Amino acid sequence: MTRLAIRGIADRKIQFEERVDVKAKDEDTLLPAIAERHAKFMLAFALHVIEIEFLDEPNPLERFYRFGTDPSAMVQPIRVDLTKL
Repeated sequence: MTRLAIRGIADRKIQFEERVDVKAKDEDTLLPAIAERHAKFMLAFALHVIEIEFLDEPNPLERFYRFGTDPSAMVQPIRVDLTKL
């Protein structure tokens, strides 16, 4: 089982936080549904970040995964050109 904390950050504030326990057998259905719900919510903000915290990961350098449109809220952001996907 993977324990996650998922946060939506916009306007420099946490807009939502959800804790989820994901069983391996449920990953294929649960994770896409969660991602879709959070993405729809974050569309209301021009600049935003989704942060996924892996609660059982002891290494702080590997514990967090952040993505979004607000590089000022991320550590060492990497630009992704979506036109080349």
